Amino acid sequence: MKTLRLSLALIVASLAFSQLVRAEDAKPAADKPAKCCAKAAADGKTCTHDCCAEAAKDGKKCEKCGGKNAPAKDEHAM
Repeated sequence: MKTLRLSLALIVASLAFSQLVRAEDAKPAADKPAKCCAKAAADGKTCTHDCCAEAAKDGKKCEKCGGKNAPAKDEHAM
């Protein structure tokens, strides 16, 4: 009976550990430009998509085309 409890505890612990490891790998890269914007920047130009131009006006990356924005910093946090 003790070996059954020990084996179940080990299985549960290994599953919990694997979920933690997988959760860390799934975090998106922050402040990543969209592929179309990166390609245009490599050519020394700006992206001509309307959605990318609108996001650039706000100082952001176009999430519709696959870009990732950096998380906003809280100014009131101390």
